[in-house]
Amino acid sequence: MPTFRANYPVEAAHMMTKRTAATVVIANALEFFDYFSYATFIAFINKAFFPHSSSAAGMVYSFGIFAAGFLARPLGAILIGLHADSAGRKPALLLTSLLITIGTLGVAAVPGYSTIGLAAPTLVLLCRLVQGVAIGGEMGVSASLMMESCPPQRQSWYAGWLMAGQGLALIASGLCGMAIVQVLPPAEVERWGWRLPFALATAIVPLQYLLRRHIKEDWRKPTTVLPVRTYTSGHGRQWLIALLLIFGGTVPTYMAAYTAAFGVGGAVPTAKLTATATMLVGLISVVASVAGGWLADHFGNSRIIALSRVMTMIVVFPAFRFAASAGSDSSLLAAIMLFAGLSMAGGGPAIVEILRMFPERQRALSLSLVYSVGVALFGGTAPLIVASLNLWAGSHYAPTWYILLACVASLFALLLLAGSRSESAIHPAQTN
Repeated sequence: MPTFRANYPVEAAHMMTKRTAATVVIANALEFFDYFSYATFIAFINKAFFPHSSSAAGMVYSFGIFAAGFLARPLGAILIGLHADSAGRKPALLLTSLLITIGTLGVAAVPGYSTIGLAAPTLVLLCRLVQGVAIGGEMGVSASLMMESCPPQRQSWYAGWLMAGQGLALIASGLCGMAIVQVLPPAEVERWGWRLPFALATAIVPLQYLLRRHIKEDWRKPTTVLPVRTYTSGHGRQWLIALLLIFGGTVPTYMAAYTAAFGVGGAVPTAKLTATATMLVGLISVVASVAGGWLADHFGNSRIIALSRVMTMIVVFPAFRFAASAGSDSSLLAAIMLFAGLSMAGGGPAIVEILRMFPERQRALSLSLVYSVGVALFGGTAPLIVASLNLWAGSHYAPTWYILLACVASLFALLLLAGSRSESAIHPAQTN
């Protein structure tokens, strides 16, 4: 298996600073703030851009536009990942900040269908594509920078904080959604209030850009840039394992968001309940991500990943059934929190294991591409798949089978993992 000489000097290892960690976490949080804000206000977005569609069809159209952004991520992973592996992590992160600003601002500012007709959903689609390109390279570059800068014995703990950014985004989007529905009358929320979270996200990006400009990075530009085929040649097993690990962690998390937006058993939650669920899931996600990373540093990544997936398989159907039969807000919230907590506990350890499988010179693009492809295939399309299954089969338990399949795939990946790590350590200073 090929290895590559480090581009970082020995003293660059363990250069993790509070600014670096905060920048990475903020970037990850911003990605999911946009996603969960979209899920929280999906009904209003549907009315703004698809006013002549039925409620169910409009939801499918709205999530279809959302999925299109995910499908653009692989292109961004390749372009931004190559830039990060050749020019350095910092320039790539600055580029993603600029692109995310353009995409998020567009979603906040595009007029509705009643004003500009078909141009409205078309422009929103273009904005989601720009966001997708930017975010496609975000995870791989951010995770590589964080992991290459932290002490070896705390890799999973820092990765847990990286994943906790998703929980922080949930809390922020939940608070934002709660404030909007409490302060504004429903008519105003429908007319313009739903745009406020995206405007807020746009305001956050410049802060992210300023933080990233001050990141200290000792990167020596390589004399040659590796062709894209080098990233896949001889690494088929690693790519398969990584995709299956992403599958197992992504689906339960995104199903938690789907359940918060659509409920269980046919009763669609109110916007207030959705915002409450979002905040509680965010809180449990932060705790579970950090705790899972800490446990993985002490007991091993594979054990924590396996435990989280097995526990999810055990509780998923009883939890959905309880939430549907009880029919109360508290039962729905309990089910959502359970799925999110178990899934996020294995998120950080899974990211570390994926990074360890690839050489340093290929790390940013490899993780960006496998993460973007995996999330596009299994996460971005999950709400669309489940919504379509519900319409086709009339079953409100479709998410349970999809979650079970994802967990089985993740456990199979762990069986393949042992002999598939790259000889290159996660710290480039340790690469021979």
